[in-house]
Amino acid sequence: MSTPVSLASYLPAIQGHAPLPKGRQFYGAISSLHRERGLGFGEVIHATERAIPCHVHETAYYCLVLAGGYEESGGRERFYFQPFNSAFNRSGTKHDGRIASSGVRIFTAEIGQGWVEEFLELGPGPDTTQDSHGGELTSLGVQLYRECCTKPAACALTVEALIWELLATAAGMQNREKGAKPSWWGRVKDLLHAEFRRDLRISELATEAGVHPVHLARVFRRVSGKTPGEYLQRLRVKFACEKLTLTDCRIAEISADAGFADQSHMTRVFRRYTRTTPRELRRAFALPHG
Repeated sequence: MSTPVSLASYLPAIQGHAPLPKGRQFYGAISSLHRERGLGFGEVIHATERAIPCHVHETAYYCLVLAGGYEESGGRERFYFQPFNSAFNRSGTKHDGRIASSGVRIFTAEIGQGWVEEFLELGPGPDTTQDSHGGELTSLGVQLYRECCTKPAACALTVEALIWELLATAAGMQNREKGAKPSWWGRVKDLLHAEFRRDLRISELATEAGVHPVHLARVFRRVSGKTPGEYLQRLRVKFACEKLTLTDCRIAEISADAGFADQSHMTRVFRRYTRTTPRELRRAFALPHG
C-alpha cells in the first residue's frame, strides 16, 4: 500500500509572517482560483507548520479542510480543524492561527457582499460558525467542492443554490425553533462521537443521559434538528471521507471500519448526505499518490 504524498510535494508553501497582500483574502499558496458572479473558489495550501498572524478577512468566506489541519482563534475560543471539518466566517472576521506540522489543504469559497446583502432581506444574516462533526455545513461544502471540480465547468444553478443553503445554515435558519440543550447533552454527544462505529441503541444513550428513551429521542431531535441515528450516520460519513481521501484502503474495508453493514449500505448513506458516492468522492478529493 502506497503512502499519500506530503503537502510539501503537492504545492510549495508561502513562508514568513508577512501581512496579507492587497487583494488577497488568505495566507498560503493558492491553487485553482476561480471567480465569477461575486464568488471566488480555490484551494489554499500550506505545506509546513507555521504561525498565521492576526488578520481580518474583508469578505465572508466558507472553508472545508481537505487534508492536514490547523488551529484558529474564534472569539475567546480556539478551534482545531481536521479533514472534513468546515467553517463559515462572516465579513470582518478577525483571527490568528497555526498550521499543523502536516500542513493543510483547504477548499475556500469567498462570498461577495452582494450575496450577503440580498440574504439579509430574509432576516438576520449569517454568522461565523464551525462544523466539526460532519453536519449540514460540511455536507454542503462537499457538494460545492465536487461541483467546482466538475469539468469543463460547474453548473451555475447548482453552485448558486448551494451558496444560498450555506448562508442559511450559517444564519441558523433551521436552528431557530430548537430549544436549549439539556444538562445531559454533552455526555450523549461524547458517547456518539466515541462509539459511532458500533450499533448504538437509544436505550444506551438514554441510560447515559439518565432519562427515558422517549424523552431522549424527542429532545435530541428538538436540539439538533436530526435523530440520533442521523447524527451517528453523519459521523460515520465523516470518518469514511477521511479514510477515502487520506489512505489507499479498499472501500469495502473502509465501510466495515466505519460501522456500515457493507459497501452498498455506505454508498446509500453517502448519496443521502453528500450527493455523491464513496468512489466519486475519492476521485475528486484525494491527493495525488506517489
